[in-house]
Amino acid sequence: MEYNYSLTASYDGVLYFTMRTADLMEAVDAWTKCVDFGDAKEYATYNLSDPTGKMYTKTFYRNGEVKVK
Repeated sequence: MEYNYSLTASYDGVLYFTMRTADLMEAVDAWTKCVDFGDAKEYATYNLSDPTGKMYTKTFYRNGEVKVK
């Protein structure tokens, strides 16, 4: 099976998990569930990459700040 989409989560700069899928809707569903800093001490970073190489990034900080790229 070819995986077209990849979602990674890093807590405080350390990789926590990786999800790979060929299904766009599965990738988008998982991406929308990334809504806070999880178990991170300072920040959590979520990256979603698509088949064209485009990467979308959300970073959640413990202080409530959110950055989306």
